[in-house]
Amino acid sequence: MKQDKPANLVSLLKDTEFTSYSPRQRILAAALKLFVEQGYFNTNVPDLSRESKCSVGSIYHNFKNKEEVASALYQEGISSFRRALQESVGATTDVEKLIKTLVRSFLEFSEVNFQLSKYIWLCRHNEFMGGVIKHPTMVGFDRLGRTLTRVLKAGIRDGKVRDVRANILWSIIFGVPLAYVRDWLDGYNTEPPRKVADEIAECCWRALKAS
Repeated sequence: MKQDKPANLVSLLKDTEFTSYSPRQRILAAALKLFVEQGYFNTNVPDLSRESKCSVGSIYHNFKNKEEVASALYQEGISSFRRALQESVGATTDVEKLIKTLVRSFLEFSEVNFQLSKYIWLCRHNEFMGGVIKHPTMVGFDRLGRTLTRVLKAGIRDGKVRDVRANILWSIIFGVPLAYVRDWLDGYNTEPPRKVADEIAECCWRALKAS
């Protein structure tokens, strides 16, 4: 049996040697393609089997049902997204640089990972996934969440950032680029996210910069 390569869903989708990955990874990649192109409810297990080149038995060996595939795919998407943001901000301690870098990274990730972004941002996951759905942009207690909390608290304390409630702060940092990306994915915004990344990043910073 093939073992999982040390690669995430993003790198798998860019790899031409698709069959060199484990059945689980191939099933997730196939699910992403099919859920985005034809919808979750219009995709069945035989569809996943054909697209992933895995037997139906192999699918049920790795996942209990189609919902579990969708849930695992969502968690992979969250992890890939947040990992990209964390890598972009790194050890940044300058609050202006952090906010602008975060917004740019959000927009760039969404453009580069088009299919994954459609699944994360446009699908109504609560219609086909049970349990509590963890939103990808929630602050959280992972490395990214700790970095953002630490730098932004310091920025507020030092008088560089407006002292606003946390939900408003996060709505500006994440909500503004998210709104643009969703409209772009839906075809309402014609300019790709990376083309407007600097402008949106500057707007987010100005909205939060202490006067």
